[in-house]
Amino acid sequence: MKSINKMFVLAVVCVALFGAGEAPARQEAEDNNTLLLALMEEVLDEVAKKIDTIDPTLGRVAVYRIQADQAWFPPPLRDHFRNRLVEVLRQLDTPKVVTLPELNTLKISSTDTSFTIINALPSPGELWRVSRSLRVDAYFEGNLAYVPDKALMLDLRLNRTGTNEVLWAGSFAAYEQMRMPSNNPFKFSFIGGVEVFPVELEAAAETALRSDFSGKITHQSLYVGVFHYLWEKSRLRYELRVGLSFLNEGVRLSSDQFAGNSFYAEGKDGISAARPVSYNLRSLIYSTLIENRKSATSDWLSFYLSLTRYFTLNMPDVTGLGLGLRTDVGEHFSFSTGFNLIMGQEFLGVPLEQGQVAYKMRINGLQYEIFMLQYTF
Repeated sequence: MKSINKMFVLAVVCVALFGAGEAPARQEAEDNNTLLLALMEEVLDEVAKKIDTIDPTLGRVAVYRIQADQAWFPPPLRDHFRNRLVEVLRQLDTPKVVTLPELNTLKISSTDTSFTIINALPSPGELWRVSRSLRVDAYFEGNLAYVPDKALMLDLRLNRTGTNEVLWAGSFAAYEQMRMPSNNPFKFSFIGGVEVFPVELEAAAETALRSDFSGKITHQSLYVGVFHYLWEKSRLRYELRVGLSFLNEGVRLSSDQFAGNSFYAEGKDGISAARPVSYNLRSLIYSTLIENRKSATSDWLSFYLSLTRYFTLNMPDVTGLGLGLRTDVGEHFSFSTGFNLIMGQEFLGVPLEQGQVAYKMRINGLQYEIFMLQYTF
């Protein structure tokens, strides 16, 4: 029983996968048919504008055949076009448009063991015989062709019965609206660089600090961003970034260490390179200073304003308001440098390992940043 259940589940999965694969193809075929029907109507509108140039002294005319590539025009679609063409031609007072029922190209052959449908065109002799019997003076024939993503074209001729003299001809086309790529696409980028923050500590902490500590901490930061121009042909663009920061150089103590890792210092166990000390969210807006006229998505020099929120480890989150300059080297590479006014509140830091003393501190002041690695795609 379990084996039967497994086979049943396998069969259901196979059917589902087959159906999932067929659905996009079916949808694409439906979209193509919808497009071709629209183009057909445009072509027929062009035909209607020119048929008044047909010789009105002709008595009766008929549509003989419209040849078309079956890959694009299956028989039902081709027959629909032929019938619509007849409707358009019937707008003429003279000549009169008649049908040639005996020239139906679908021939049915059946025996006791088989049933066959053959799509065969009549011979010229048969065409002449039927036309004479129905008193048809001339007949239409043509070629219908579709060039994907370009146009639908119809070449139509009116030939005199018996002599095949061309009495009238026309070429008509309906052009597909080009699906042009956007001139203002969303662009994505990877950004890597260094951010240096100022640190303020209370006076009592001075004895615990190393003499060469400069009052700054350094982060290596990685961002992923997406940017877009505000409108097409605008030189103003905005960018959103999310990123991670890793402590590269923190607060230096002379003979002690912090009891835990933080945004600003390494703990007693050492900070792991794989563990970020902040998660960052940044928004920027750029304005062109020197435009690269050969590119729609890069500038020789641009100015930016930024707003950044740092969600930090073991301290209150901080916000930065910044400005800077960016230069694009080609379509893919760029670098930037700038400053941020960091607005942080005072807090009690992570205790020191010896004595569990905690000092008041604040990440506050002017931060600077350099992003040398920026790749846009």
